[in-house]
Amino acid sequence: MRVQDALDQLDAIHEHLAKAEVYRGFRVPAVALVGTVGLFTAVAQSLVITAEPIGFVWYWLAVAGVGGLIGGGAAGRDYLAREDDFARRRTRQVFAQFGPCLFAGGVVTAAATRSPADLVAYLPGLWAVLFGLGIVAARPYLPRGVGKVGLGYVAAGGLLLARTPADAVPPGWAVGGVFGVGHLLTALVLWADRRRDTDG
Repeated sequence: MRVQDALDQLDAIHEHLAKAEVYRGFRVPAVALVGTVGLFTAVAQSLVITAEPIGFVWYWLAVAGVGGLIGGGAAGRDYLAREDDFARRRTRQVFAQFGPCLFAGGVVTAAATRSPADLVAYLPGLWAVLFGLGIVAARPYLPRGVGKVGLGYVAAGGLLLARTPADAVPPGWAVGGVFGVGHLLTALVLWADRRRDTDG
């Protein structure tokens, strides 16, 4: 029984150390590129899709997929090829904190596509709120200023939900603008944190 107690204490120490050290898997250039892609695709929405709600959903799901590959690619590569066991544990903890918001976003999106004319208008606000909550949940492992960006997503999502006409296809800025600016602010926080570590 003492061996199991010692192993439990080691796990607790590892978890405490992982919370004390900032997760460095997200790269500033990749996060900034995702933000830039969001802004460009916001402008391009009216050129690419018609006023069909389901087209809006598929368009932004494709953009989210590309953004996920760009933003998470370096983290995935590091996890598979460069990180030691301790760093992998921290990576798993960050994604375990953030994962439920992605799952919830998928469930909400699937539900909305069953009645697109009524619910698609609310998706940008719901996506922003859920993404912001995911950032807030992962905040203990990320640089300090990221929590404020997460709250910004939640606030922007709440504003979108309060002001969205119920039967309209949302404009591109409702998704691309919010997520583009949010990712650019996140990149700025990551850059400032890395610079502070370098200077210190």
